[in-house]
Amino acid sequence: MKPIYQYDKYRTGLVAFGALALLVALVVGASRLNIGARGYAASLENTGGLRVSEPVQVAGVDVGKVTGIKLAGDKVDINFTVDKDIRLGDQTRLDVKVATLLGTHFLAVTPAGAGDIGDNPIPVAQTHVPFNLQDVIEQGTPEVNEFDVDAIERSFKEMGKILSVAGDDVKPALVQVGKLSSLIASHSDDLGELLQATSQVSKQLTDSSDDIIALMKASDLILDTLNSRRDAIHKLLVDLSTLGTQLNGIVQDNRADLGPVLKNLNVVIATLKKNDKVVGKAVDNLAIAGRYIANATGGGPFVNLYAKGGVLPDAAACGRGILC
Repeated sequence: MKPIYQYDKYRTGLVAFGALALLVALVVGASRLNIGARGYAASLENTGGLRVSEPVQVAGVDVGKVTGIKLAGDKVDINFTVDKDIRLGDQTRLDVKVATLLGTHFLAVTPAGAGDIGDNPIPVAQTHVPFNLQDVIEQGTPEVNEFDVDAIERSFKEMGKILSVAGDDVKPALVQVGKLSSLIASHSDDLGELLQATSQVSKQLTDSSDDIIALMKASDLILDTLNSRRDAIHKLLVDLSTLGTQLNGIVQDNRADLGPVLKNLNVVIATLKKNDKVVGKAVDNLAIAGRYIANATGGGPFVNLYAKGGVLPDAAACGRGILC
């Protein structure tokens, strides 16, 4: 009879192996069931090299994988999964992109649009596949065949001759071009500000275009008015020139008479300035005398009959040198 610990060792090994197999089966089943992911369908012009099990990315993050690819007429239908917490709208776009130089790819998903695309496949119009080498060869070969190879060869030969002759001059030119590029790059912020200011000025001119047009129309109206009045302005200038000539002649003809008149006028002005106070006082007294004369003559012609020494008051008469 075997010891009990030997039976326990074999039984423990069998149980552990069974538990491990069950765990592996659960993991494989969970990966096939895509727990936590949602399945979608789409149509592509061609596979673009995409393969089953390659990743699906949103904004550069893996969120699922390609689960199926099949030919459907002149297009390819694919199935893929995306995490359930990512909503795909009715304008969602798909791009097949190259992941590495070894030929691996991934499906880039760009969620867009309203609502939920649900079980509706994403149409070909919203998908994009990259060019492959075969496409480039097929589309580029006819264009290349039309090239004039002999002319291209002659052009390269002539360019080689020119560069060989002007090599010493070309090198400094290229160096200066490099310096100019560095200078422009170092002042890129200033150039950006200049372009922004230019844009603002352009916007201001655009916003003020109506005012500028109105100002130009007003300027045209002024120019038209001046043009229509050109003859009248010319005649006016001619008349003013004639008037100036005539006035100059009158002054020259009457200079002998105008000289004494102006001299006497200066004497009169000087006399009035000298007797300014006396004249002012006489005017003040004249106001009082006028009131008295009005009162005295209001009842009849007695003043004219009986006034022997005149009607002026003594102060006014003395101011004029009369009765004093």
